[in-house]
Amino acid sequence: MSKKIIKLAVVVPAVIGSLVLVSILIFNAVRHKIIEDHEVLVHAVAQNILPALLVNNTSQVEVMLHALESYPGIESAELISAEGASIASYARAGHALDPISPAFELASATDDPNQVHVMAPITFDSLIVANLHIAVNLWPTYLRIMMWLGVLLIVPSVIYVLIKQSRIKLRFERVAGGGSGPGGKSFSVAEAVNAEMGEAEISLEYQPIQRMSDSGLFGMEVVVCWRHPSGQTIHVSPSDFVGVAENANICLPFDDWLLTTACKQAAAWQHQYGPLILTINISAIQFENADFAKKIRSICEQTQYPYQLLELEVNESVVSSDLQQAIARVQAFAEQGLSITVDDFGLTQTSLDLLEVLPINKVKLDYKLVKRMSYDEKIHALIQTIIVQALSQDVQVMADGLDTPEQHAELQSMGCIFGQGAYFYAPFTVSGFDNFLATRPFDVTTKRASRIGTKLTSANEFSAA
Repeated sequence: MSKKIIKLAVVVPAVIGSLVLVSILIFNAVRHKIIEDHEVLVHAVAQNILPALLVNNTSQVEVMLHALESYPGIESAELISAEGASIASYARAGHALDPISPAFELASATDDPNQVHVMAPITFDSLIVANLHIAVNLWPTYLRIMMWLGVLLIVPSVIYVLIKQSRIKLRFERVAGGGSGPGGKSFSVAEAVNAEMGEAEISLEYQPIQRMSDSGLFGMEVVVCWRHPSGQTIHVSPSDFVGVAENANICLPFDDWLLTTACKQAAAWQHQYGPLILTINISAIQFENADFAKKIRSICEQTQYPYQLLELEVNESVVSSDLQQAIARVQAFAEQGLSITVDDFGLTQTSLDLLEVLPINKVKLDYKLVKRMSYDEKIHALIQTIIVQALSQDVQVMADGLDTPEQHAELQSMGCIFGQGAYFYAPFTVSGFDNFLATRPFDVTTKRASRIGTKLTSANEFSAA
């Protein structure tokens, strides 16, 4: 008995000491990882803010900063010009804007060991035009980690006790799912529309949207992947697929399923990799539905995806068919905090007129125009005119269907800000896009950006009015 006591007297302190040492090492490693993740986040946000600065769109900058509200540890953020003037700021409810030293450091500790400041410069033509400062409280992240560690320790212990004392046979059944249909059955739009296509598989894929200046990731567009039993795989826009049901006069929950699935997935990626714009095509019926904007807001709240980062694309033919109604609908979406992008832009005779009267922030050049611009001088001149006029109206331009380096170089020189297509990436599956985000190298240096529209003569142009 005495030997056991002696053994315990030696072993217990050794075990406790080892646990304390391991805990300290884990704590320091976790703290370093949290700071590192926020460094990546602040640089990603800074790069996505740059296009808005290039067109002096301070309201979009405010939207990007307020999207940081979904990160519990971020208490405040401020964008400061090179001259020291505040351009935009964000402070969480109940927190004041944290004053930050103008000296640039990647991550600097404050008097509080649980508080850090993470900073990133925003450069244009090798000049620092602004600095993004984010104040981060590490304590909420610590609490979540400790909670999960507690769960990992307690749950196995409880299970062991139940098995040991009650001899309960644990049986885990896998629930068939992945869809939103009754009884856990996967939902099939094709089956609802046409029984002959009932075996078709429907899933969502995501195509990256890239910045033209440095080929950095800006966001992603949702694409419906339709795998038919014949083996053929078809990629279609969500609006086209919803249109199948609408034309068949069948009321389907497909739009709810699509929005919920896409926003839930985007929210997961956002929490892991930083803010990413999510783009979804909507149909004419959805655009004209007076309650659709409220439905989107509700889905965003349910999935915890910031609605400020959601961009809805509607075809140019829809808005040009009844311009006055289109203006009213765009304003109705804006009242809900939702942004409308005009897709397939440049195909109608009223395209340039839309830039003058339609309250939008972005247009997407039709892929057919992009493909023809290299050999059709009229199309080339049309695209140039569209970009110049769009930038003069503080409207950003994105190009669809980029296939070649020549198209990329020419459109970038004209002032096109965003692009997507095979030149960058084809649509990814969920796992493929997750791997893409995880392996995408993060470069803290900013590549030289091309001039757009008018020549910017000084960094003062980015100062707040």
